[in-house]
Amino acid sequence: MLNSSGTLRVRAYAAQGALPVQGAVVRVMGSGEDNRLVAFSSVTDRDGLSELFTLPAPSVDFSLTPDPAELPYSLYDLEVSANGYYTKKIKGITVFSGINSIQLVNMIPGSGNMIEDYPRGSINYIIPENTDLQ
Repeated sequence: MLNSSGTLRVRAYAAQGALPVQGAVVRVMGSGEDNRLVAFSSVTDRDGLSELFTLPAPSVDFSLTPDPAELPYSLYDLEVSANGYYTKKIKGITVFSGINSIQLVNMIPGSGNMIEDYPRGSINYIIPENTDLQ
């Protein structure tokens, strides 16, 4: 049950962190059974930062026991797109109750001024499930 909350902020950048990506559209979607209807969006500021998303998460009590009855975190998927950059997707971001998380997103410049998908394979990430907490 998601009766608590944690926060997530996204930092979009290029050139290995040297250039913030202003105006990127950030979409956060729930990817678990309990939060599949959760969806938020924001636009990054001049520092490449999204607004602070407050997202549903399980109670902190589940992270205080060695063998929790349910996962002590909730899972979210992220999509970041901006003009002149390839769209980046990250699946499986964990959000814990009471924890402020920052997800870094290294954007790759595209070939023009439009939002496009990466033509050579995938630049998307799937964060593997944490089996230590199950």
